[in-house]
Amino acid sequence: MARFRTSARSVDMLGRQQIAGVPTAVSEIFKNAYDAYATRVRGDFFPERRVLVIRDDGVGMSREDFESRWLTVGTDSKAKGSVLPKIPRPPNTAERRQMGEKGIGRLAIATLAPQLLVVTRPQRSLDRLDDQFVVALIQWSLFEAPGLTLEDVTVPIREVARLDEITPDLVIEMRDEFLAALNKLGDKVSAEHRARIVTELEHLDADILRYLRLNGPRIGTGSGTAFVLSAVHDDLDAAMTVNDAKANDYSVSEFQRFLLGFTNTITAENKPDFDTEFVRHEPAGPVDVIDPSSYFWEAEDFKDTDHTIEGEFDEFGTFRGKISIYGNEPVEVVESWTGAKGDHSGCGPFRIKFGYVQGQASDSRLPAEDFARMTERLEKIGGLYVYRDGIRVLPYGNSDYDYLQIEQRRSLNAGTYFFSYRRMFGAIEIDSERNPQLQEKAGREGFRENRAYRDFRDILKGFLVQLAANFFSNRAETAEEWRTERDRLKRRAEVRAARERAERIARERFVKQLHEKINFIESGRLGSATEEIVRRAEARLADESQLIPDLIGTERSASDDIEALRNRIAVMKPADLPLSRDEERDFHSYKRLLVFADEQLALAANRIEVILQSAKSDVIGREDVERERKERRARLTAVSNAGRQRIRQLAADVQEQVTAVGGRLATDAHASLAAFDEVVSQLRDEAETAGFSEELRLASEIRSATESHAAVLEQLLEQAHALIENDGMREENLLLKEEVLDLHEQLDGNVELLQLGQAVQIVSHEFEASIRSVRNGLKALQPWAKSTPRLQPIVRDLRASFAHLDGYLRLFTPLQRRLYREAVTINGDEIESFLRGVFNDRLERHDVEMVATEAFREWAFTGYPSTFYPAFVNLVDNAIHWINAEPTERRRVTLDADSQGASISDTGPGVRPRDQEAIFERGFSRRRGGRGLGLSLARELLERDGWTLDLVPDETGAVFRLTHEEGADG
Repeated sequence: MARFRTSARSVDMLGRQQIAGVPTAVSEIFKNAYDAYATRVRGDFFPERRVLVIRDDGVGMSREDFESRWLTVGTDSKAKGSVLPKIPRPPNTAERRQMGEKGIGRLAIATLAPQLLVVTRPQRSLDRLDDQFVVALIQWSLFEAPGLTLEDVTVPIREVARLDEITPDLVIEMRDEFLAALNKLGDKVSAEHRARIVTELEHLDADILRYLRLNGPRIGTGSGTAFVLSAVHDDLDAAMTVNDAKANDYSVSEFQRFLLGFTNTITAENKPDFDTEFVRHEPAGPVDVIDPSSYFWEAEDFKDTDHTIEGEFDEFGTFRGKISIYGNEPVEVVESWTGAKGDHSGCGPFRIKFGYVQGQASDSRLPAEDFARMTERLEKIGGLYVYRDGIRVLPYGNSDYDYLQIEQRRSLNAGTYFFSYRRMFGAIEIDSERNPQLQEKAGREGFRENRAYRDFRDILKGFLVQLAANFFSNRAETAEEWRTERDRLKRRAEVRAARERAERIARERFVKQLHEKINFIESGRLGSATEEIVRRAEARLADESQLIPDLIGTERSASDDIEALRNRIAVMKPADLPLSRDEERDFHSYKRLLVFADEQLALAANRIEVILQSAKSDVIGREDVERERKERRARLTAVSNAGRQRIRQLAADVQEQVTAVGGRLATDAHASLAAFDEVVSQLRDEAETAGFSEELRLASEIRSATESHAAVLEQLLEQAHALIENDGMREENLLLKEEVLDLHEQLDGNVELLQLGQAVQIVSHEFEASIRSVRNGLKALQPWAKSTPRLQPIVRDLRASFAHLDGYLRLFTPLQRRLYREAVTINGDEIESFLRGVFNDRLERHDVEMVATEAFREWAFTGYPSTFYPAFVNLVDNAIHWINAEPTERRRVTLDADSQGASISDTGPGVRPRDQEAIFERGFSRRRGGRGLGLSLARELLERDGWTLDLVPDETGAVFRLTHEEGADG
């Protein structure tokens, strides 16, 4: 048993007054680990258990150390002049400047939880076999009792030789010792306060060995100290909660804002050999909430800034370093401190490096996505952080602590002062040898307001003002580089914005027209309009009194009607227009539909020509034939001349634009023009003997050739513009834009898929644990039910419901890929049973019959259950959905197989022709609320295992076919 030794003042009040909050308390514990020469410290928080564990691999403490150092408040061997020996430095380790000299850092723990178990192992006892581990229990709530002196506080201590001796029985024994001492205090502790302490001790987690064996520092294999805090205050949860109305991926909590960047990762070359972690154990898994690679700044982030400044202030406050503006070659900078007046500064020399991002995207060299990402990060964790010996000094760097009053000056005149505190990040580096007068307050909340700190701030303030005036001013000659590049970027941004706006409008217009054309064809309106043209022609030609001019007029009217219908379904994709995957898929579907539409129009033209020839045969003469041929040729000539005029104009435009950039594009333009002339000449020659339907076909081909060659010339024209604007190769740019659109769609799908996968795994795991508990409870209840008749029906119903629930749990098992990565024999009978277990209720609810043929039940193959079971589930799920989507008499899903594989067919509406290639693309779905992931993933997983999944054309519904590839394993 041990007791605290210090003056009679309240330790509780001392700790709470000196420690500003939960983040500061954890920071103090981390700093104590650093002082103990630890290379690693880690916190593990278990919110549901209300347990916090903080461990380090430092030198640890013997019982003597623990009693004379740790239990002695306000006196520390780290303080200068201490009569206690210094903390022993491990061999081959550089000496560290001690962070704490007040002897109150350990009191930070009292602000986190009411009770603490300390387990520590000293470095110098590693070679001994006895008494290597010191275990102590401290109940902090007793310190709050009024009228008690520290001599009244009991701290149970044990020494054990092995880690596995720290059993729950040992912890309970220590708790009972404390309670016995508490009872001896009698009336010194009020009944209400005593009850509170007893209640808190009931929540003491006695099984602490599991926490000592977590990943991270382990004192069982070396020296170090572990703090196990229980009944952790809600303040920790509040500090770790992100309170941000504009929360995003870069939002941080108050806890993270204080603990991020504990060591200097900004200028990595000065990072000490000390790593920090703080893991929050969530149901979905552990998360390191202060992982610098996920949240904080690192040296490589400087490449994503517009300007970087790096250098050193000497003992007179004069800065010597370099500045890089817009990523250009750094230039030398020398700036004197006006407050020096020939004297040394009070703070001493120090280094600085920071990056700055312009406030407007149009003024920044960063791509739009990088600019948005950096802006979000800067708003959350931007600032100038201060590091002493590589360890962060709080609260400098916090985005809400503008200690250099940068924003205050900027609000007076943004043009003059330029810099914004929320647009910069960087590190100011000091050390204990060169900057001894920069002294931290007792509560670790900044430096003392002495001359050193005042000079330190004055130097930095003046430096930023001078830097803005010399390099980022609208008037200074030395700022010409910044102004020129800023204006160039602004102009480029304006051109880009205009181009993107025009591109967006063009894409919206094109997509709207595309969908209108597709709907016009698919809805059957094209067929109706075609039939109406034929009907009108037939009606007019039925009049036997018509003469040749009348027949020609009817022919011409029908020709115009068909041409108008052709134009109604025509849509051209503008050159250089990027399309998303969905839009590109729709465009391909349109092209397939256009072939079908052309066939319909050609058939109508042939029907009209047959009627015309029949009507003409009785009245037409030789002169009439010649006149008709000339008129038809004239009409085709007019069409070809219009096309030729358009092509020649485009070729002339290309020639004009490429004069300044070389002749290659002009050569291509002339080649395209010559090719067009040759095509048109051939088509016009064919018109010599053309009939009515042939005239329509030839006119259509001339127009098609015109559009095709016009598209080539328009692309050449765009390339010429791109070369003139020095904007890169157009084709690569277009491909890149389309790839970006596809990646955005794929990313959304992947995130959703990841969430779904995690959800299934979590539900399966948690469900299994709960089911195990229910199963054991039912077994225990069975004997009571046998002897209690009134209980028997209740237990029987419970067992029946549980069996149903347990069956659903087992359905998760073959879906878990990590459990089933050994190929096994799978047969159709097993698959059918599994599918009925999943879908039986739904099949009955929707009155759908699922039939498995004998061939399917006998079908057997070698494969992975985690591949095939999800594929069949997805296919049957889709089949039931579409059968139920439209009323039909036959409501059946059929499972069949042969020597090559298996098939799943249904009696639903089937897959529309335009969607038959698209249904396997990720993100495509016609189901309301569908994610478009099932079929694409099923095909992908099956292909990995040597199988193919295809849609088989069928007029009675959808038929999907699984086929084993020859030579593949499986």
